[in-house]
Amino acid sequence: MKSITYILSAIIGAAALSGCQETVQLDLKQTPPKVVIEGQVTNHPGYQSVKISRSVDFYSSGQSPRITNATVIVTDSDGNEIEFVHNPNNHPDSAGVYIPSPSFVGEIGKTYSLRVSVGSEIFEASDKMVSVIDMDSLKYRINEDEREDPKTDGKFYELLMYAKEPQNESNFYLFKFYRNDSLTTYGDTDIYYSDDKYLAENIDGVTSPIYYAPQDKGKVEMYSLSRVGYVFFNDLSTLLNNDGGGMFGPIPSTPRTNLTNGALGFFQVSAVNSIEITVEE
Repeated sequence: MKSITYILSAIIGAAALSGCQETVQLDLKQTPPKVVIEGQVTNHPGYQSVKISRSVDFYSSGQSPRITNATVIVTDSDGNEIEFVHNPNNHPDSAGVYIPSPSFVGEIGKTYSLRVSVGSEIFEASDKMVSVIDMDSLKYRINEDEREDPKTDGKFYELLMYAKEPQNESNFYLFKFYRNDSLTTYGDTDIYYSDDKYLAENIDGVTSPIYYAPQDKGKVEMYSLSRVGYVFFNDLSTLLNNDGGGMFGPIPSTPRTNLTNGALGFFQVSAVNSIEITVEE
């Protein structure tokens, strides 16, 4: 059976080197903080948001400062403008997060353009919403290796996904897995993505990287990605699997992005489909 490719999510700007006797500080060039933008527009209600922060120094151990005074506008290919407002519900964990007002959902086939103003700086990006396939069914089975040595006691059922993937076009996908309505990854910072060459025409029992216990509800979300979105995640994978030539080698470059003016991050526009199942013994 196939398993979906996964990569580790980048933690921008934070790292430390320590030893038993002393801390080693490499002679790294300090660069000014950059604006980090994590934007998303989908065809699913409640999934639209833009998070804005600043990168921190390579050796900093603090949280990235959130930017709370930006102006954020998203415009669709019909010329409709949607303003995103900062943390309208004053949620303590949502500093730096901008939500559309009024709310809206994206439409397949449209291109969405983001414009973020931070002081005198302007950052822009655009991405097109391409369609996503429907998942035909979701099943589950015991993973014998996981049952013998489970990462979490009692959780050794894996999900199996089934769908038809059109091979007459190039498609790219991002996957998210939920256990009992909580977004879950096998590793703390894993991201799961694939192209249609890997999945092939028949998605016939592709296994999840997440394990479940009896009575757990499993849910899979499948997001379409544009090619530029796939390139971003592919670059991220290369970055995180490249040691930079050893301790004293160069730091790998940041992933390519659709954001202008030197901003880090990505503006993702995706169609979303989901399917769920409850695991029974």
